[in-house]
Amino acid sequence: MPRHKLAALVLAIVTGRWDEARRVAGGRPVDPLAFAEQCRECDVHAWVHHRLSTDDRADLVGAQAFERLERMRRKVRNDTMLVLAGAEQALDALLAAGVTPIALKGLDFLHRLYTGVDQRTIDDVDLLVRQRDLKPALDALRDAGWQLPPEPETLHYVRGSHHLPLRSPGPIGVDLELHWNLAQSGRYAIDVEQLFERAEPLRVGERGALRLADPDVVAHLLIHHFSHYFDRRLKWLVDLERLHEETPIDWPAVAARLERWGGTAAAGISLVHLRKLWPELITDAAASALPAAWWRRALTWPLRSSHPLELFRRTRDRRVQLFLAAAMLEHPTQLPGWLRHRASRDAQRSDHPLDGDDRVAPGD
Repeated sequence: MPRHKLAALVLAIVTGRWDEARRVAGGRPVDPLAFAEQCRECDVHAWVHHRLSTDDRADLVGAQAFERLERMRRKVRNDTMLVLAGAEQALDALLAAGVTPIALKGLDFLHRLYTGVDQRTIDDVDLLVRQRDLKPALDALRDAGWQLPPEPETLHYVRGSHHLPLRSPGPIGVDLELHWNLAQSGRYAIDVEQLFERAEPLRVGERGALRLADPDVVAHLLIHHFSHYFDRRLKWLVDLERLHEETPIDWPAVAARLERWGGTAAAGISLVHLRKLWPELITDAAASALPAAWWRRALTWPLRSSHPLELFRRTRDRRVQLFLAAAMLEHPTQLPGWLRHRASRDAQRSDHPLDGDDRVAPGD
C-alpha cells in the first residue's frame, strides 16, 4: 500500500470513519511494519490500537499489524509510567519549595481525558510556573538532582525560548520542560498571571497541581500546533477531540483568549489544517470564530499539500518554516521587529529572571 494511503488509513481510524477505513484498506491486511511505522510517525500508535480494540476492528489491518501495535502499546505503558514517576518526583521537589505549577499538555490530559496510561504517548513533563517562582523552582529541582544542558544551550533557552529543559537523575533520565510562558513572548502577549488566576485543580497521583482552564488549553494547543509547523502528528488532534468530548469547546471564548494573546492568525491557520483532518470536529462555528484571513491563505497557497495529513509541503525545511512564521505574524508591522529579535536574541542581555544568574550555570 502506498505511503499516502497508509496515512489516509491511520487518519480514518483515528477519526472513527470506519467505512472510509475499509475502503482504503481494500479488504486486505496491511504491511504490518509499514503500518506500524506510519502510526508511530503520527504519534498515535497506542491510540490506534485502542480504537481497533474497543471497536472490534482488528480485522481491518490484519492480525500481524494488530499484534505489532499491541507490542508498541505495551512499551508506551512502560515509558509513560517512567515519565509519570519523574513528574511526581519533580512535583514533590516543587511543592516542598512552595511552588505549585500548572501541568501542561500530556501530563494534564493523561490524568483527566484518557482512561489508561497506555492510550497516549508522553515524551516529557511540561510544567508552567510564575516568573517570580522560577528561581526557587530551579533551585528545588537542581537540589533534587535534575540537570540543565551545557552552555551555551542554557543561555539560548533563557533568552530565546519560553521554557528551560532539565533531565532527571538516574540511569534512565526523564526530560522536563520548566515553562515560564506558553509561547515565545516576542511573538505573543500571554499574561501568565491570568493563566494562574483561571487555573483549576488537578491531581497528579496523590499530589495537588493545577491545570489550565479549558479555553486556555485549546488556545495553547492551536498555537502549539502552529509552532510545530503543522507536522503529521495526530496526537494533538486526538487531545482536542477528547477535550471536546469532556466539555464541548467554547470557540468564542477560545477566540477571545487568542485575540488578547495576539495569536488569532496562527490559530486560524491551525484550524484550517485541523479541519482538513477532521471536519466533523472543527465545525463551521469554530472556523467562524477563528477565520484565516484570505490574504494569508493566498500567500501560502503555493505550499499547499495534497497529502492526507499535511497542510503545507516541505515543512521540515527551515526556510519554509521561517516563511510560515513570518506569514502568520498577527500584524505585518511586526515583521521588522521580529526579524531583529530572532537575529540578536542570544547576543543581548534580557530582563529574564534567570539571565546572568549563576543558578542556571551547569554544575561541575
